[in-house]
Amino acid sequence: MRGPTSGALFGYIGSVMALSPLDTFYPPLNETSYIANTSVGTYGGLYQAGTHGPTGGKPYGSYDYCSMPHPREYQLPDQAAHGKAKLTKLIYLQRHQRRTPYNILPGGELTIYRQDQAYECDGVRPYLYGGPNSDHGMQPVPVYAQTYEDPNDPFKTGVSVNSTCQYPQITIGGVEDGYQHGKDLRNVYQKMLGLIPERPNQRVWFRSSESPLTQASAGAVLRGIWPDYQGALPLHQMVSSVDTVNAGYSCNAISSTLNEIKSTAQWTEHMKVTEELRSRLALMLGAGTSSWQTTFDHFCDNFQARLCNGYRLPCNISNSSDCVTMEMAEEAFRAGDWEWNYYWRANEYATKYIQAVEGLFIGEIVSDLKAALDGTSSIDYSHIFIHDGDIGPMLGALGINALRWPGMASNIAFEVWEKEGSKFARVLYSGHPVQTIHGSLDWLPLSQLINILSPYVPEDIAALCG
Repeated sequence: MRGPTSGALFGYIGSVMALSPLDTFYPPLNETSYIANTSVGTYGGLYQAGTHGPTGGKPYGSYDYCSMPHPREYQLPDQAAHGKAKLTKLIYLQRHQRRTPYNILPGGELTIYRQDQAYECDGVRPYLYGGPNSDHGMQPVPVYAQTYEDPNDPFKTGVSVNSTCQYPQITIGGVEDGYQHGKDLRNVYQKMLGLIPERPNQRVWFRSSESPLTQASAGAVLRGIWPDYQGALPLHQMVSSVDTVNAGYSCNAISSTLNEIKSTAQWTEHMKVTEELRSRLALMLGAGTSSWQTTFDHFCDNFQARLCNGYRLPCNISNSSDCVTMEMAEEAFRAGDWEWNYYWRANEYATKYIQAVEGLFIGEIVSDLKAALDGTSSIDYSHIFIHDGDIGPMLGALGINALRWPGMASNIAFEVWEKEGSKFARVLYSGHPVQTIHGSLDWLPLSQLINILSPYVPEDIAALCG
């Protein structure tokens, strides 16, 4: 692991501003004292973006929650220099691009003092239509959703959201960043490495969750990869009730294991450390219910979405001068990072939790890698559009040294290389080789990567889920 060791809270704080882009991915998250230490700031992380346009982070490659680094400034592994190795397969997983929040504040998002802060989605057209195969003469009108609010709606709450967005919904900045994401993939994996074909063929395959967020991201990213392609492409999805991503299937072990995680002494300590901040936010924002107070998921989601789309942090619904400060938001973000690291890496139940939540999907990736190993794979490039709740456990299974909340468009590239008749793997997380308890996953035998992931594939999911 590069950068400071876990728990070393003295000595490194003064050098936080000098962190390399890779270092910003690996804060010392094993100690709860990290959360309340205001000197840490964001540990080099970036949390702001404009309403429009792709973001690149400065310097490029830094942890950027609003738009995690695309694989743009690509460096060949030493073993592939001078044409001695060939990239033969890419499995690319990515979270959707940036969006509006899932979690609207209990008192509403606006007051009469802050009408300039309404979420605006008129620049995005979420298309909603079905049609026959392209060989059929009739084609539908491409209708899209246009959100509006009826002032006479009897179910409208007293404090309006006053928005042209659904919650969540991909934003115009997310669409534009998705297009750039695709362009970056084309430049690296088509123009530089020659793997992605110039036109889609039978050896490419795409999948998403059932969420409009991932589907909209897919359209933008794939257009960036193939800007001149005029046809339609299948985006594969499972039936939502049995989907192996985005918590699709029902499994009692998920909730029971999470309860065990939240019963540990470390989780209790984390709740104690964050008690003052949670109380302040509850009073300011009317967010005192258990869904807002038992984790930092809701607060972080709301603050992140605002900052990543050009909006200010929220204020007290009855006092426009009493607002969430950046210092408060940064502490919430540190707490959120600590929680994600604890869920998927640091707690004693992590293996069982990963198996229950993501084990079936990890099994699909392992099967695909095994097919590449034995030469039976029929797909050279697969691209799967998923969620932070899928990226996190996958990184946990890889043994990442420290896991910050996987930001918007965070991505994992499983590369398979062939050199002198042997198969090797390289795993990049948002452009960097993943730093793990197994070492840097910059170049390793493909069989070793399969062995790393295999313990997280449940032998009997029915027995595990009860």
